[in-house]
Amino acid sequence: MLLFSIKGCWAEEGFFNSNGTRIHYVQAGSGEAVVLIHGWMASSRMWGTEQKDNSIFWSLSKNFHVIAVDCRGHGLSDKPHDPQAYGCEMALDVVRLLDHLHIQQAHLIGYSMGAILVGKLVACYPKRVLSAIFAGGAPVIHWSPKDLQQNDAFVEKWQKDKGLQMVSTLLFGPQDRTALAIANHSLRQITVTASELRRYQRPVLFIYGERDWTSTKQYVEAAHQAFGRGDIAIIHNADHFTTPMKPDFLAKILSFLKQADAPSPIFQK
Repeated sequence: MLLFSIKGCWAEEGFFNSNGTRIHYVQAGSGEAVVLIHGWMASSRMWGTEQKDNSIFWSLSKNFHVIAVDCRGHGLSDKPHDPQAYGCEMALDVVRLLDHLHIQQAHLIGYSMGAILVGKLVACYPKRVLSAIFAGGAPVIHWSPKDLQQNDAFVEKWQKDKGLQMVSTLLFGPQDRTALAIANHSLRQITVTASELRRYQRPVLFIYGERDWTSTKQYVEAAHQAFGRGDIAIIHNADHFTTPMKPDFLAKILSFLKQADAPSPIFQK
């Protein structure tokens, strides 16, 4: 475990073995646990782990034990090239992280790809999840064939286009394009059922930018109908990429977590 300080605030950086894959995470603060799960191509850094002022990670650490994880294939975590190492294994990494840190229950916040993973977790491990925030995405009940085709076309272009590669590296740091492509393709394996979502009874929030993709809004609508409840917050003047940077995004998260119910006294894995 490595300790580091950002403007006088201390965090711990660590790794753990998740079924043979080395997973990186950063944690700070105390209280109820909040796990942050980033989007595709990003890493734990998207939550502001390396910046103090107005960052989501450090703002949450004032009142919570906040943990930002690098999904496999991303950030400082291992980047296997075996397709079998992705899909649902990415969601299981979060469960194993909680076990590694001896945490029974946590609030989960997922952005884009992370929202898909949180959807799988509330469906399969509802007793581990105190509340769920689906940001820039949602649990997926049915993948649209058109969306999958468009996604595949983008990934194929990104793998060949040097300009796109330079932009993504500039935004997200060094990348393993093979691992990222496999991780992206594996997301279509991660679906849930409406009945699974309805069984999850704890607080739910959806957040997305008013200029986010139409597909994002459609998946949010479908998941919201499946839950039969849940708050929806729309961030004005924001698209899929700028939403997490808006002050109102953090404000909505803090307000939701403040109102979320206290953890259940009964732990059931």
